[in-house]
Amino acid sequence: MRDHFDRAPIGMLLLGEDRRILSVNEALAQFAGISASVLQGSSLGRFLWSDSAADIESRIFEEVDRDGRWLGEVDFRSSIGGSTPTMLSIVVVDPEAKGPVHYVATVVELGQQRWIEAESFRRAQELAAFSAIAVATGSSHDPQEMLAAAARQVVEGLDTDACWIHRLDPEDGTLSLVAEASYLNPSIKLSPRMLPGAASPGMFRALQTCELVAESELLDRSIATIVHLPLMARGEAVGVISILSIAGEKLSTRDSDLLRAVSYQIGAAVQNVRLVESVRRHEAELQQSNEHLGLLVERLRTADRMKSEFLANTSHELRTPLNSIIGFLNLVLDDLCQDEAEQKELLGHAIRSSRHLLELINDVLDLSRIEAGRLEVQLEPVRLAPILEDIRATFATQVKAKGLAFEFEPVGPEIAAMADPARLRQVLVNVLGNAIKFTAQGSVSLRVLAPPDRPVVEMQVTDTGIGIAHDRREFLFQKFSQADASTTRRFGGSGLGLVIVKELVEMMGGEVRIDSSGESRGTTVWISLARADATGG
Repeated sequence: MRDHFDRAPIGMLLLGEDRRILSVNEALAQFAGISASVLQGSSLGRFLWSDSAADIESRIFEEVDRDGRWLGEVDFRSSIGGSTPTMLSIVVVDPEAKGPVHYVATVVELGQQRWIEAESFRRAQELAAFSAIAVATGSSHDPQEMLAAAARQVVEGLDTDACWIHRLDPEDGTLSLVAEASYLNPSIKLSPRMLPGAASPGMFRALQTCELVAESELLDRSIATIVHLPLMARGEAVGVISILSIAGEKLSTRDSDLLRAVSYQIGAAVQNVRLVESVRRHEAELQQSNEHLGLLVERLRTADRMKSEFLANTSHELRTPLNSIIGFLNLVLDDLCQDEAEQKELLGHAIRSSRHLLELINDVLDLSRIEAGRLEVQLEPVRLAPILEDIRATFATQVKAKGLAFEFEPVGPEIAAMADPARLRQVLVNVLGNAIKFTAQGSVSLRVLAPPDRPVVEMQVTDTGIGIAHDRREFLFQKFSQADASTTRRFGGSGLGLVIVKELVEMMGGEVRIDSSGESRGTTVWISLARADATGG
C-alpha cells in the first residue's frame, strides 16, 4: 500500500486526527518544491494561498468532519511564493481502521485535471463513434446502404475529413469503390497520391502487408494524412478502408489503434455483404432453375399431348385410305361392278388411296430417319426450271379441280441452287401441296427470286387459304403438330409436313420462313438455298 502511495502520479497527503501532516508522497513534494521530510508536522493551511488560510482550513475540516469529505478548488502555494490553481479533495478514513491516519487528501493541478477530463471526453466520443459504426454496419438489409452509412459514421464520429471503402474481388484481385463520405473543403488541393483509387500503391501495400499504411503531405497551414487499412475478416483481407485527416499533426499511435478496431468492424461487415450477395445470387439461380424446369416440364407435357394427338390423328389417317382400298378391292373381287368401266374406276380409287397411304407412311419414315441421323442429302448444283415445271404439271389438274388460279412464273435456265434434287422436289411438293390443300378459293402462286447480286435463291409459295393465327405459329415446325389440331380432321395429313420441310432444307444449308396476316388471310412460305453455277448441273 505504501508503495502505491509513494508512486501515485498525483499529490497525496496523510493527516492525523489533529489535522497535522503525517506524510506526503513524492508527487506532492515535487509540486510544492519542498522535501517530504520538511512537510511532516505542518498544517494544510501552509499550502493555501490566502491571507485567511487558517480560517479556510478550519471551514474545510468542519465540512469534512460533518460530511465525511470535501472537494473544491484552491490556490496552492509553492516554495517560491507562487500559486497554482488545484483541485483539493479530503476524505475521512474509516474510523474502524486502526492507525494514526485520520484524513487523506489529494491535490491535482487543474491543468492536469482538465486534460484528464478532455481525454475522458474524447475517449467517450470515440467509444460512441465506434458504437455508431457498429450499428451502421448492421442497420440496413441493403449492403450498399450499410457500407455508405459506415463511411459516414467514420467521418462524423472520428472527426476525419473523408473516408473511402474499397472492396476486394476474390476472383481477379481488383479493388472497387463501394462507399465513400467526404466533408473535404473544395479549396484544399491534394496531390493524386493522397486520393485513393483502383491503382493506389498505398492501398495495395496495405493489402499485401495486412498492416496500416500512412502517407502525408504538407499543406499551407496543416498536414494531410491518409491511412489505408486492410479490412480483415477471419484472417482474410476483404477490402481496404482509406481515411483522410487534415490536421496540425500526423495520426498518433492511439488513433492508429482505434482505426484498426474500426477496420476490423467494417471488414466483418464487408464479409457479411459477401455472404448476403452469395445467398441472393444462389436464390436467383435457384429461382431461374425452377422457372426453367417449369418451362421444360410444360414443354414436355405439351410434346406428350401433341404426340398423343399425332398418334390418334395418324392412326385415323392411315385407316381411312386403307379402308378405302379394302372396300374398293372387295367390290371388284366380289364381281359387284356392273361393267369394266366401273371396275377400272374402283381400281383407280384404290390406287389413289394407296398413294395417299404411302405418302403418310413415307412422312413417318422420313422423320424417324432424320431423328436417327440416318437420312443423308447429296448436294449438287440443281437447275430449278425443270423441277418447277414438273411440279407445276403435277398439281395442274388438282388446282383446276378446286377452281383455283395457279400463278406460276417461268424460271430462267441459268437459275440453279445447291441442293439434293430428290429432297428439293419433296420439299416443294410438300409446301405447294399444303397451299392447295388449305385453300378453298382464290389462288396459289409459285415464284423464284434470284437477283444477280444475291448469293441465295429464294422460292416463294403464296396462297389465299385459311392462314395461321398469330398464337399458333410457334407450333408450325414442332413435331407431331399442326397450327390447329382441328385442321387434321378437316384437311387430313400427319402434321409432319413442315417439320420434314424444315429439317430437309436446313440439311441442304438453307432456311425456311413462314408468314401469315392471320386466319383466313392466306400464307406465304419462303425457301432459301445457296445459289449455284448452272453450268455445273
